[in-house]
Amino acid sequence: MKTTIISKSLLAVALTLTMASFTSDKKESSAEAAKRDGFGASIFQVAHSSKVKLAVNTADESRLRVTLRDTRGKIYYDESNKTNQYRRTFDLADMSDGTYYFEIAHKDHTLKKELKLQTTPDKAITFQ
Repeated sequence: MKTTIISKSLLAVALTLTMASFTSDKKESSAEAAKRDGFGASIFQVAHSSKVKLAVNTADESRLRVTLRDTRGKIYYDESNKTNQYRRTFDLADMSDGTYYFEIAHKDHTLKKELKLQTTPDKAITFQ
């Protein structure tokens, strides 16, 4: 009798684990999908300045669009061109404190890079 209860319990646990592995859908993030398709972007602050550099690489020379927005959707910069290597330096000295987003669109992928500006004696820039 005990072996029947134990074997039924083990069977129930095994079925639960099997079903859990099928139900946990492993979707790749938009950044991972873009990287897989040869599209990547990086952003970094120029040392001791209020400037940031944006670098975008693509696998081919398809249309690339770069937009800088705030949280309310106001556009501060918008550029679109065909290139496989995009490099640009942005001076953020005249921008007010807050959260901004670089949106980089290439084919069916869009990457969002967040940056936060905070006034200190030296303007602080934080990336997410």
